[in-house]
Amino acid sequence: MALVNLAGANISRRTTSPEFKVGTPTFDDSNRSWVYVKASEAVATGTCTVDASFNLTDAAGTYTADVAFASGEYGWVRKTTSPL
Repeated sequence: MALVNLAGANISRRTTSPEFKVGTPTFDDSNRSWVYVKASEAVATGTCTVDASFNLTDAAGTYTADVAFASGEYGWVRKTTSPL
């Protein structure tokens, strides 16, 4: 699956410095909504929470991490509930 309109974006990549502005939204080629976040703690794969400042936590919520995050890492999570 590819993210639309963001050159170099990769949903599986985790970095320790930002590659995009935290909070950047996009869609993938299946029309699913994604947002760029920073993990404020270690986050396993599965449902997670994104706060208003786009900090990611491992609490069950309305987003899904398809790849785990270490604390302080940046990456993409997808919106798994409506509204998008």
